[in-house]
This record gives sequence, C-alpha cells and structure tokens, in this order.
Amino acid sequence: MHVNYIEWRVHPFRSDRWLEAWMPAIERAAAFGARASYLTRNVDDPLHFRQVTIWSDTGDFDRYWASDEIAALRERALSYYNKPITWAWHSLTGETGAGEIGAGEAEAAPAEVAD
Repeated sequence: MHVNYIEWRVHPFRSDRWLEAWMPAIERAAAFGARASYLTRNVDDPLHFRQVTIWSDTGDFDRYWASDEIAALRERALSYYNKPITWAWHSLTGETGAGEIGAGEAEAAPAEVAD
C-alpha cells in the first residue's frame, strides 16, 4: 500500500471557499482506486490542510491527479491556495485497528475461540 500526502497552504480568509471547491476531489478519489481518502486541518495553523490518500498502485493516483475531472477541480480552487503544492509518498508499514485499510488483501483463517 502506498500513502500519498499533499500539503495544502490556503490563503487567509479563503479556507471555506477552498474546502467547497476541493472536497469533491477528496470524495472522488475512491472512484480512481483510492483505498481511503482523508483531509485534515492543522489545529495550530488553520490555513494548513493535509490530504491523505491510500493507494494499492501509485499509477491510480497518477490517473486521478491527471484526470480532466480533478484538473478542473484544481483550476476551480486555484486562487485559494499557495503554489506550488507538494506531495510525498510513504509506504504503509504498520496498521492498527481492525485492518480496515488492508481488509480484503489476504484472507486470513478464522481465529480459534477458546471456551
């Protein structure tokens, strides 16, 4: 699994408009193969947002980012954020919880239940 982080720095007084313009892109990531898609906002710096998407294949992200649909959404949001935006790739190396992100990757045998 590959984790993509995009750091967004939004102009003062434009965060609501940026969110309105960009949220459809977050919601559409799954249609391009994202396993999960999140948008977080820095508590100490409310103009800093981090987009996190998780992909099985980095090529799916490339297809998402270069698509006409997402390019149009970037264009719509263009005047609300600082340029350039940057992204970084991470490999998923650990997971907690019920395995929600990696669920379905491999079928595990049911655990034995003790009486």
